Amino acid sequence: MLDKFLTNIRNNLLFRQNDFLLLALSGGVDSVVLADLLHRGGFHFAVAHCNFSLRGKDADGDEQFVLRLAEKYKVRCFTKKMDILQYAKDKGVSVQMAARELRYQWFEQLIGMYGFDYLLTAHHLDDNIETILLHQIRGTGIQGMRGIAGKKNFLVRPMLIFTKEEIVRYAVEHQLFYREDISNCSDKYMRNYVRLNIVPLIRNIQPNIYAIFQKNVRHFSEAEELVNTYVERVLQEAMRSENGVFKIKKSVLIQEKHLHFVLHHFLSEFHFSDEQITEIMKHCYQRVSGKKFYSKTHVLIFDREDIYLLARDKTKFHDEYVANNLEELNLFSEKYQFDVMKMEGDIHLKDGKNVYLHFDDIAFPLKLRHWRYGDKFRLMGTSYNKKLSDIFTDKKVPLHLKDEIWLMCNSKDEIIWVGDLNLVNDAYKVRDNTKYVLKISVR
Repeated sequence: MLDKFLTNIRNNLLFRQNDFLLLALSGGVDSVVLADLLHRGGFHFAVAHCNFSLRGKDADGDEQFVLRLAEKYKVRCFTKKMDILQYAKDKGVSVQMAARELRYQWFEQLIGMYGFDYLLTAHHLDDNIETILLHQIRGTGIQGMRGIAGKKNFLVRPMLIFTKEEIVRYAVEHQLFYREDISNCSDKYMRNYVRLNIVPLIRNIQPNIYAIFQKNVRHFSEAEELVNTYVERVLQEAMRSENGVFKIKKSVLIQEKHLHFVLHHFLSEFHFSDEQITEIMKHCYQRVSGKKFYSKTHVLIFDREDIYLLARDKTKFHDEYVANNLEELNLFSEKYQFDVMKMEGDIHLKDGKNVYLHFDDIAFPLKLRHWRYGDKFRLMGTSYNKKLSDIFTDKKVPLHLKDEIWLMCNSKDEIIWVGDLNLVNDAYKVRDNTKYVLKISVR
């Protein structure tokens, strides 16, 4: 098994002999065997163990076992207790998802702090089969049919070539002790149900299930590479990216024969559901503006001829800043410089670079916020208020940027200045009798 393990690492370029490896070690048979193989293979590694405190003394026993195992192999051991029940409650996710998110967040922190080259987990062939079946049950694209990747970025799974039976047999032959998690014997969770009930049925029908799944994984991996090439070619023509914002031309998309497939392949990575993607495709053929679709991480916005995709943390709908004096005003943003100046002859109000406001009638505190539905603004040279949303439309401001433009308001929440567009409220334009001006310049 060691020879097969080392050959797999070399042939698939999983990692090198001198790489510094971090092993996620639960204390179960899979990770214990992986630790032993790394030790026998002469690799430089440390171990990390998460104690989720869900099983009381058993969980603490797992932690103590991992510490002793690290001493046996003379490697560094990191342990951490985590309150996943509270995290699951706060985030509104399942306990399983909370455990996954917390441990991988911690693993990434360790990698950054100690310079590990790769994180290793002990997923094996049975895990891969279960994952593919779960994807099929829940619904999946071609990505889900290739199963668990052997290597993705810093994450490596060198045990995918071994069955659970092979791993247990190795542990017995080498007299390796390991911990049993009794929760794995319950079919309460979907994955356990698939493992304990569905996989045995399939093996009764097809005893050669492992070889067939491995072959299928290779075929679907190759198919995905072809699909990726096709989708990338379509998106390369239709899409541009700037500062983390994707701009997609609808006119190019609607010419695509397999539009739903292309959208699904692209947008599923940003956590949009199949139902949402179907609706998004329908809107591609319509002249709509303002329609938004939200995933848990991103927002997709239809804006006239284009579609914008951006992270939700870039859509600052509720940000607000209050400045009580000029110093606090300058702390608000690195982009703008605010100065109060005496109105003198050497100030060129139309220099094209700066904006000047009649400061005599401006009093602190000043509020800086983003636009809200119903906001109105009085343009220079007019005697009436106009909806700010109409002004944005006239100026052809993309919808996703509307939510990022800052507005300066007085204590009555009247908009004095519209950032980025550099629009000044007519009531605050510089006059002949102006004594002091507020100069706004881009740094």
